[in-house]
Amino acid sequence: MRVPPVGEPVLRLLDTVEVAPAVHEEEPTLLVRGDRMLRIRRPSRAVAEALSMLRHGLAEPDITAPDVRRLVDELSGLGWLTAEPPWPGSAAGWDRQVGWWSTLTADGQAAQRRVAAADVAVLGLGGIGAPVAQHLAAGGVGRLRLIDPDVVEPHNLNRQYLYGRADVGRAKVDAAADGLGRLTDTVGLQRTRLRVTTPADLDVLRGKVDLLVVAADRPADLMDTVWAWAAPRGVPVLGSGVGLGTGYWGPLLDPRRGHCWPCTERARRHRLSADERRLEDRGGPTPYSFGPTNAIIADHVARDGLLFLALGRCISLDRRVLLDVVGIPAGGAPQAAGSPGCRHTGGTA
Repeated sequence: MRVPPVGEPVLRLLDTVEVAPAVHEEEPTLLVRGDRMLRIRRPSRAVAEALSMLRHGLAEPDITAPDVRRLVDELSGLGWLTAEPPWPGSAAGWDRQVGWWSTLTADGQAAQRRVAAADVAVLGLGGIGAPVAQHLAAGGVGRLRLIDPDVVEPHNLNRQYLYGRADVGRAKVDAAADGLGRLTDTVGLQRTRLRVTTPADLDVLRGKVDLLVVAADRPADLMDTVWAWAAPRGVPVLGSGVGLGTGYWGPLLDPRRGHCWPCTERARRHRLSADERRLEDRGGPTPYSFGPTNAIIADHVARDGLLFLALGRCISLDRRVLLDVVGIPAGGAPQAAGSPGCRHTGGTA
């Protein structure tokens, strides 16, 4: 088979597909991607050559032999082929992430370009919002809008890893912008020191916003306020929170897909007992914190935000996900095998 001329469309194996050629004639050639495996028993010479070429790119005119065509059709059906050229590499911190996208999609480079074109607002730069902003910036998001009214305090430092002791007393938006600037030079930053109490407050977010992450816990009706601003503008919203033993993220609600925060919240409240609703109405943010449990929820929020921006899908799309962030039952007894630590439910609080 020939080497395709430059610019000629080619198909190639995703970088995340591993090929283990047969050592003996009786052994199959194995192709593995994640938890899936394709066995090719006694591949013909044409198939073996095609597999070798597919690592770098196989042109359509070379796919003539019937067994090679069957191979290509099988790999295409599995989603293991891409028409993207090999990634040339980058000096950016997110360089290794480009290949990771190919675990989920055949256009990993395009997925990263979508992230790079994204404009994301993070409302609240505390135990969830600060690490979320770190993940988004390090992941290659093109622009971050940082909104928070507070200053860095000593008790923040057990969970808000974007800040250091020298930042105590500084506005969080300024300290966060400086920290993110040290992390990467590929993100544009807008900082706004503001407490959001009305929908009009969010008018500071001029232009397109591809995602609004709500990581603040005050006031209690903040999600209502945010949705009143976001829904008519078609801005997707992702909420989150963490308490003493449980945390949640989602639902990620996209008004363009017909999602509805008031509907979701009414349905969630309806499932609560009268006592649960009364306790929820009397409750508020916990005054206690544990860094790792905040980080667990922040990681899930950032992951789903990046997946949504790159692929348009994630686990919390139109659903709330609850997580036991401690996982150690009282008395230290081991949790029964198969007991779920994570479940899905509609709505958020």
